[in-house]
Amino acid sequence: MRNLDGYLRSARNGAEIIKGGYILSDNKGKEPLLKMENITKRFAGITALDQVSFSCEKGEVHILAGENGAGKSTILKILSGIHQADSGEITWKGQKVTIKDPQQSQKLGIAMVYQELTLVGEMTVAENIFLNQEPTKPFGGINQKEIKRRIQEIMDRYGIHIDPDVIVNTLPVAQQQMAEILKILIRDPELIILDEPTSALAKKEVEQLYAIVRNLTAMGKTIIFISHRLEELFALGDRITVFKDGHYVGTRKMKEIDEEELIRMMVGRSLENIFPPALCAPEPDKIIFEVSDLTDSEGKLNHISFQVQKGEVLGIAGLQGHGQSELLNAISGLYNLTGGKVMVNGQKVTVKNAGQAIANGIALVPADRKNQGLMLELSNRHNLAVSSMKKRMKGPFIDKKAESSFVEDMVKRLAIKIGNVELPVSSLSGGNQQKVVLGKELATEPKVILFDEPTRGIDVEAKREFYTIMHQLAADGVAVIMNSSDMMEIIGMSDRVMVMYEGRITGILKKEELNEELIMQYAMGLQKNEEEAGA
Repeated sequence: MRNLDGYLRSARNGAEIIKGGYILSDNKGKEPLLKMENITKRFAGITALDQVSFSCEKGEVHILAGENGAGKSTILKILSGIHQADSGEITWKGQKVTIKDPQQSQKLGIAMVYQELTLVGEMTVAENIFLNQEPTKPFGGINQKEIKRRIQEIMDRYGIHIDPDVIVNTLPVAQQQMAEILKILIRDPELIILDEPTSALAKKEVEQLYAIVRNLTAMGKTIIFISHRLEELFALGDRITVFKDGHYVGTRKMKEIDEEELIRMMVGRSLENIFPPALCAPEPDKIIFEVSDLTDSEGKLNHISFQVQKGEVLGIAGLQGHGQSELLNAISGLYNLTGGKVMVNGQKVTVKNAGQAIANGIALVPADRKNQGLMLELSNRHNLAVSSMKKRMKGPFIDKKAESSFVEDMVKRLAIKIGNVELPVSSLSGGNQQKVVLGKELATEPKVILFDEPTRGIDVEAKREFYTIMHQLAADGVAVIMNSSDMMEIIGMSDRVMVMYEGRITGILKKEELNEELIMQYAMGLQKNEEEAGA
């Protein structure tokens, strides 16, 4: 908890300095910009929201917090017109309104930047920003000159600069996120909803987003902000509202609450430590996984060599885009190598594709669960069972009874909140979707399991559950490797940390050496320990 406390104190101190330079709402006695009262919503017999209330004031950053499945996304989708409440009232600027669709929400001045980007990858940034709202010339045709003028104006106003003529899918995720924000700012909304906007961003890009949020509130915009990163809540928020299991828990000023009380509100109990203790000590003389001299044709992996000891969690750290994900994808057969060797329990294995990796006991929990880990329109049952399907085959047929028993056991083991296993996996919250991805991989009984940003976009209690599973796997003799951009997670979970810079390992740090400053020095190429990195 020591590292977390320091991180949050720093975030709060920074926030206090920042808040001196931008407008904060002081609306005592004034009508809130938005009031949502006694909102109830049910899906397929499951109550997602049970008479919850929520309000926010003009010019504030209002945090909406709670575990996955608490009802945050549901109430915001009602506000943005995607869903309609079964009962309850919405008051906007003092007037009762009924929001029937997204177009009506937008006309009111409400905009939402979703966690999953909505851009059309084959179109340019400019085309995406003005999609379905293109200005036209007096005698017909799209007014390209006006588009460029307005984009330049909005970029200058909010300090977001991207080449408007570039194709979206050629941009890194961080710039795509900025394009998504520009897309809604062009409509000049009064209320902006940011749903996990930093989940795919590196530290420098997160700081840029913070500056954008402060700029928006300085101009009188109101922000509803969702994040599972505690340091972000304390750095940005003016007030926070907590939901739990579809119920309203309470609203507090951020300066009047600390991390322990916030966690207690979200999960219903105090967490003495976000990171559970390891179940065993690493055994340096027992190497259960090893790679040697891994290279690729694009220079993303430059002579990578490392070992995993029995009983340890090996963390991978580094700035975004320095080969961490490519390394895990290569080990799991999703990324082509030009050289190197992979050893599992002392035996050399071939991993030219995902099927070979699975056959050799290597499993991957990918960073992008929706595009790489799940088949969203298929059932929870199918998603959980697909990777280990051969284990339940009778000749050419699937043993349905065995499959049902397996799915039921996995749902209980991982405490997955599922209304019905036959519902599409897209119906689950983000944390429960991530548990399905994990369950699918655990079903293959891996000898090596690779976690790429495993807790991105999931709540604090679900994170703790993931951490406990990682420790249990390590204690059971599985090689556990975790890549994460969350520095607290890296420090809190890892027995050793391997730091990457420009496709190379610059150092491997022991548990007692771990601190944010030293990791960042290695991640920026300012420190290099080639001898240890090659060990």
